[in-house]
Amino acid sequence: MAFPSLPRRSAWRGAAAGLAALALVVGGATAATAEAPAGRPAEVGDPPTGTSLPTLIMSPLEPVLGDSADDVSVGVVVRNPGDEPIPAGELRVELNPQRVETIAGLDEEFPVSGELLAESAIGSTAAESEQSVTVTIAREDLPLTALIAPGVYQLRATLTPESGTAPVIPEVTGDPGSDPEAAEAGDSATAETDALRSAAVPFVWRESGGSDVEVSVIVPLVLPTDIRTLPTRDQLSDLVPRLDRLLTAATAQRATLAIDPRIIAGIRAYGDEAPLLAQRFLSRLESSSLPGFLLQFADADPAAQAALGFTTLLEPTNLDFVSRFGVEPAQEPADELPDEPADDPAEDDTVPTVLPTLSELLAWSEEAPTAWPAEGAVDEGTLQLLEANGISDVVLTSDNVTQEGGPRVTLGRSDALVTDARLGAAARRALAAPNDTERAAAVSEIAARLALAAETDVPGVILGLDRGAIADAENPEQLLEDIGDLDWVAATPHTEQATGTASLKSADTLEERRELLRTAVNREGAVDEVGAILIHPEYLSGYQRTRLLDLFATRYAASDADFPAVATTFRMRDAELMEGVRAVSTEHTQLVGASTRVPVQLRNSLPFEALVSVRVDPASAALTVPERSFADVRVRPEGTEQLLVPVQSRVSSGESGLVVSIADVSGDWTIFTGTLSITIRSGVETIAIWTLGGLAALLLGFGIWRSVRRRRHRRRAPELTAA
Repeated sequence: MAFPSLPRRSAWRGAAAGLAALALVVGGATAATAEAPAGRPAEVGDPPTGTSLPTLIMSPLEPVLGDSADDVSVGVVVRNPGDEPIPAGELRVELNPQRVETIAGLDEEFPVSGELLAESAIGSTAAESEQSVTVTIAREDLPLTALIAPGVYQLRATLTPESGTAPVIPEVTGDPGSDPEAAEAGDSATAETDALRSAAVPFVWRESGGSDVEVSVIVPLVLPTDIRTLPTRDQLSDLVPRLDRLLTAATAQRATLAIDPRIIAGIRAYGDEAPLLAQRFLSRLESSSLPGFLLQFADADPAAQAALGFTTLLEPTNLDFVSRFGVEPAQEPADELPDEPADDPAEDDTVPTVLPTLSELLAWSEEAPTAWPAEGAVDEGTLQLLEANGISDVVLTSDNVTQEGGPRVTLGRSDALVTDARLGAAARRALAAPNDTERAAAVSEIAARLALAAETDVPGVILGLDRGAIADAENPEQLLEDIGDLDWVAATPHTEQATGTASLKSADTLEERRELLRTAVNREGAVDEVGAILIHPEYLSGYQRTRLLDLFATRYAASDADFPAVATTFRMRDAELMEGVRAVSTEHTQLVGASTRVPVQLRNSLPFEALVSVRVDPASAALTVPERSFADVRVRPEGTEQLLVPVQSRVSSGESGLVVSIADVSGDWTIFTGTLSITIRSGVETIAIWTLGGLAALLLGFGIWRSVRRRRHRRRAPELTAA
């Protein structure tokens, strides 16, 4: 049985803090990827910033091998992010002839020497580059025959540098994320051997023996990470076909849907102006027979909110900043939302007073409210917060609990679905894989783990697909199809899974993330206050709360997610919003003459149209400003407006300025006060003008005199000739 191998985007389980020194990553069941400590699996994503250790990835391109006469292809990727080249060497592919009997057996060390299947020379890998090769194993060289028991076996790739070159990757075996002691040993490993070794990569020989394993999949329907509020209509047009394919695959797998409410609200907000494909998709989603539940808005993390001491879950305040686009079908408002700020000032004049309510935009029928906090971060405080908000069903990962029996358990007064953390990590790598080899390695591990679950009569398995990885995957439905193609997998709704018992393990959110979130929450009021200068103040409060909920998203919960960088970008945007409308100062303004009109530029940093009152006062007695107040000045979103302020000078020269104050239309709240410097040169300019005028008069008089004289000379010329 073969799995189609399609290109995929980035595939790493990023190394967690303290394990970054682990050098070798292989996308197999016992791949040498460092997982986060304390039971928190690392998120998919690029390697942590600053990682410069080489990476070796190997996998059979068909994770399930059969009795066919075809040769076996093994893909190998050597990735070198460092500053020095990896020397050329010899690549060996070996087989462990011992069959893996249990899931725990995947973590056992590969024998010192396996059966050699193939050898191949591989050239050096330049700094900051990678190379991919394919090693072909002749079918007759593969010591697996019909007489060999079907099941899970392991391959290993070994890259040995040329003689005389120093090894560049320490040997790593097993999965350090599953055993702290093994992780510590792997982290301190030294390159005392001449070989650069990968960990074992599992595959399934023929088909699994034993009965089928019941597998339930939780499929998130979420927005891509680059959408921070709600999607524009253009983004919906691009996004919906992928979501529709994913819904089709989920239906075939009898999966459970976990839906970001932004998808539902984002389509409804545009009303008849929403793309037709989006409207049809929403209708299909509403009529789907699949079990499902709504995630918290923007997939915000309840565990982080509990850690901050919240007594109620964060919710959006309004979505009027988007729904205003959908209430006037005859208009053609700009598609851009404040994520990429744009607005049409004229729209604010025509927006009806009645917009869809928040409850109308978010209305959804679900069997029971369910929460899905960040992986491995749930504690008693999280469950208490959820219970206080009427949520008694929760999705947990197996590394967050001690579990026995089936994956449906009870924790106090809460019912929980327990997803398999290691299976989920493999699925994460498959969704984000950047090439065929890494994707095949991840799918191979999934196939092996499910085959061993079937052989050992595991009561049932729940696979929760990673929300961050599936959000940006190009073809996430392919993974569901791959799982459905496994003969030993029985697609099962989660409601039919066996029950078991479980107790919570100690867990917590990352301290740095908590403090950055706390700071962002504390800034929300300051940002909302700026809405006083808007024509529609509620737009800014709804926009800011939506941004804040996205900052709480579970995809930022892992230790390798570089949340500080995300929080920095969020803080910088907050600073822009809090600037509101300001007077933009030019480098130097000169006052020419005793009276003129001085241009004052008003800059609106907000993504919505502002309506302000402006007062301009002289900074000193050297100037007078006949007209000082300018009421109801409109400034377009992310744009500028120019005021011409009449100014008169009382002195011939000097330095002064204009004090510009910008407030809301009532004048009760001032957002900006600043001074625009002005240099007065009216006396000098007057003298220069009179001087130039006098010179012009003299030149004109001299020209007239010469002209008269020439004419007289011409009249007298004939008389002189006759004489």
